[in-house]
Amino acid sequence: MKYLKLLPSLPDVSALCLGTVSFGSKMPQKDAYAQMDRFAGYGGNFFDTARVYADWLPGGHGASEKCLGGWAKERKCRSRVIFSTKGGHPVLKTMNVPRMGKNDLRFDLEESLKALQTDYIDIYFLHRDDVSKPAEEILLTMEEFKKEGKIRQYGFSNWTLPRMIEAKEAAKRLAVTGFICDQIRFGLADLNTAEISDKTTVSMDFPIFNWHLKTKMPVMAYTSSCNGYFSKKLNGSSVSPAIEKIYGNQNNKKILEKLTQWEKSLKIPAAALVAAYVMAQDFPAVPIASFSAPEQLEETIKAADFNFPVEFLAEINKIKEFTTNITKIHE
Repeated sequence: MKYLKLLPSLPDVSALCLGTVSFGSKMPQKDAYAQMDRFAGYGGNFFDTARVYADWLPGGHGASEKCLGGWAKERKCRSRVIFSTKGGHPVLKTMNVPRMGKNDLRFDLEESLKALQTDYIDIYFLHRDDVSKPAEEILLTMEEFKKEGKIRQYGFSNWTLPRMIEAKEAAKRLAVTGFICDQIRFGLADLNTAEISDKTTVSMDFPIFNWHLKTKMPVMAYTSSCNGYFSKKLNGSSVSPAIEKIYGNQNNKKILEKLTQWEKSLKIPAAALVAAYVMAQDFPAVPIASFSAPEQLEETIKAADFNFPVEFLAEINKIKEFTTNITKIHE
């Protein structure tokens, strides 16, 4: 298992992060514990969750955090694992109403600490943004939580590039480290972004990608498996109409052809190649991977000990819509 350092003040994290969105809800606790045991057995120490996960299911509120926290307590491993969770998400019924006030964030943080059965959270992400609030105001709130010892570091998720830039400049003025990581939708596939139903999410595009190349701010990539699109295509499984709408395009057909060749020549599963692509960037990047079956984990975990060939990365960058100009800009 490869590891990387997101920040000097944090322990090294495993190259793959385990996503726990369905733990304790769609995935029963027994199965979730078994998956976390298996992931940890491979050397995985990085786990991602959020306060809002499973809120869309009856009785699902807080299920993921409770499951993760219960596992860490039972296994007596809290000091050896890295938790990232997220707060500040709008109420699902009123997604147009931000919840980024200090009181909202404190409420979510305290609830997460209780659910995770921990005194601190390693990386606390703001799950959404409120553009009506100056970035400096939000930074001061996060710094307060940090000084209290309730979070070690913090990041943003689904923030636009102008707001990321504003936050970085505000951190300089305040002489603080500020946000250390961007959790964003990112993967090997090109997206038909108009087909993504939740318009409050932010996906990697050329300007954001280029900014990460320049700043070297780390990325945690959600939906990094591209909803299993490539793996399903390769093994002949059906792809739902909703997923086909998001990923069905000419660029992904070309990428699929490449994966077909590389899977055979390298003898490594496509799922691992998809994850390894994220890890191969010229900025620190960790794919968040979720699994519904043990064999999916077994395939993807191979990426954590695999170096995506430079020549393959160059071929992909010539295909993907938002990377085709990267080489020109950085020559």
